Amino acid sequence: MMLFDSILPSIVAKHSNTDYWETSPKYGRGNPKYISEGDAHDWWIWHDEYPFEHLLQKVPRFMSEFGFQSFPSFETIKYINQNDDINLKTEAITSHQKHVKGFELMEKYMKRDYKIPASDEDYVYVSQLLQAKGIVMGIEAQRRAKPFNMGTLYWQLNDVWPAISWSGIDYFGNWKALQYKVKNAFENVLISSIIEKNKVKTFITNDTFLPIKGTIQLKIIDFYGNEIWSDAKEIEVLENSSQEFYHFPLDKIDKKSTVLIAKFDDKTSYFYFAKPKELKLPKSDIQQKIVKTDKRFSITIKSNVLLKDVFLFTEEKGHFSDNFFDVLPNQTKTVFFETKTTKLNDLKIKTLNEINGSY
Repeated sequence: MMLFDSILPSIVAKHSNTDYWETSPKYGRGNPKYISEGDAHDWWIWHDEYPFEHLLQKVPRFMSEFGFQSFPSFETIKYINQNDDINLKTEAITSHQKHVKGFELMEKYMKRDYKIPASDEDYVYVSQLLQAKGIVMGIEAQRRAKPFNMGTLYWQLNDVWPAISWSGIDYFGNWKALQYKVKNAFENVLISSIIEKNKVKTFITNDTFLPIKGTIQLKIIDFYGNEIWSDAKEIEVLENSSQEFYHFPLDKIDKKSTVLIAKFDDKTSYFYFAKPKELKLPKSDIQQKIVKTDKRFSITIKSNVLLKDVFLFTEEKGHFSDNFFDVLPNQTKTVFFETKTTKLNDLKIKTLNEINGSY
């Protein structure tokens, strides 16, 4: 107690002209001031079981901690189990979950937003989508609130051991869905959309120190690529700012079968009007082309329908330049797999289309 009762007060008094922050967070989440003063730790999500939408409503001045768990990569699960099975019900897996309600909370949140998969392998995949969905929802809300909110830290980056945890990168360096999606959510220029009072509102956040002039292009398509609506508008996004640039009524939109595509500068965002479990994602016919280049493979994906949350995985060691991404109907998406291996014969693909049952 000497540190807090004696040492710190005397040092602060001696250096009274130096900025000093006494603790983090300044107020606990039970104190209403946590929204308006200082930095905040928001564990209404996870510990208190609030839905992710809470993050849209409660934006603090600086978010210094919030998070959500997911399972690690298939590689890590196999290592924990010491065999090649993706089995989530073993004693070994249980011993590598250090939150007393961890499995229960993941399932509770999953039921809200996703269909519960039948297989353990699919469950791992959806757990990572769930984690990413919640954290990105918070990051985007906090960035939209600029300058009221001026910063976000999430819990956590990586792991110190093979575990079921809050990390975006597992013990062996494998990126979960969270790491790929927050990479996009923290781009200097961000397009994000929300639904408020039966309206869809699209914002652009510009964290650069230069204004950006250009055309914001918006269109709604169904999952087969048919255009339902489109519009475009010349805008200027001021430096170091966040602003709503477009809104339209939600009334006549088929929420479960369409997506909003917004483009500005070199950025593109996809916004879905319904929960993932409600989306009527079509059965897909995925085409893939793999080409070996120097120290990497290029992988090109194409489909006649929209692919949601495409997950590429292989037993080979390496890193995908992008993953857990969406592919629009009849368009291609190319990613790179950096690896030391000379072959890639076991590439596999999962999509949310399969989990939702494919309409």
